[in-house]
Amino acid sequence: FLPLNAVRGIPLINRVAAGYPTEFTDLDFPARIADEYVSCPDVTDPDAFAARVVGDSMQPEYREGDIVVFSPAMPTVSGSDCFVRLERDDQTTFKRVYFEEEGMMIRLQPLNGAYPPKVVPREEVAGLYAAAYVMRKVRRDSAI
Repeated sequence: FLPLNAVRGIPLINRVAAGYPTEFTDLDFPARIADEYVSCPDVTDPDAFAARVVGDSMQPEYREGDIVVFSPAMPTVSGSDCFVRLERDDQTTFKRVYFEEEGMMIRLQPLNGAYPPKVVPREEVAGLYAAAYVMRKVRRDSAI
């Protein structure tokens, strides 16, 4: 058994587009506050957050409706699946990131071959937050 304090509530802040970048809003909640929380063992990062996947650009590994927990404390290495916050227009997306040209450029790589990768200068990326866990129902037709 896990001690009661081993699992803490991680704020489910909104949705992250697994498609083309879209405008993001935290629904005007302060940091670490949300109207819904998820529990995730082993995540001790106080700044961890979760987002629900919308779209299909990260299929087959991630499906629409999956909840992904992101940890700002985790190192973001080339090949990490990340919540990406773009500087321009406060857009966000969920992509696999690769650092190119000695880290000066970042390739945002969808896993679904129907979507092209996008390469952006590092200064256009306001934040990269590595995925730590994904949560989903095993059977979509099952009630919990």
